[in-house]
Amino acid sequence: MSKKGSRPSLVLASAILLAAEAVQAASPSLRLTGFDAGALDRARTGAVRRLQDGECRKVFSDFTDADGRTLQQNLDEWAPSPADYVALVPFLDGTSQKPCRRSNIALVAQPGVRRVYVCKAFADVQLKQPGVAESMVIHEILHTLGLGENPPTSFEITQRVEARCR
Repeated sequence: MSKKGSRPSLVLASAILLAAEAVQAASPSLRLTGFDAGALDRARTGAVRRLQDGECRKVFSDFTDADGRTLQQNLDEWAPSPADYVALVPFLDGTSQKPCRRSNIALVAQPGVRRVYVCKAFADVQLKQPGVAESMVIHEILHTLGLGENPPTSFEITQRVEARCR
């Protein structure tokens, strides 16, 4: 029997498979491959692990969308837990995305759009700073739930994730 609030790993594995199938159905050219796919898998697994902690999950209540709803309220409409939601969001090859052409951009998401583009810089970040890559995944997940930027700044968002999700 699992503890209250924890999800069986079978549910999480199923959600990850469903997200992978959604990516494959969308377009073969958007699938991550090779080192990029491995880097994302490691970072997403670490982000999911961090989100098992109650203090980390509070980050979804720390921010609101443009309508004043907390990201936790938006999350509640999509998944039973943040970890399950992370598994449901497709992470796609961002090579063709304009922001990914900048060397300092690793992940790209738009507020309220449930997908994240992975730029070439991400694999290097994950290799050199795996904890930072995990925080970046959580940061972008917040955007998919409606969080905009400026305000808060990208730096402020990442700082909050780092403070909550150690």
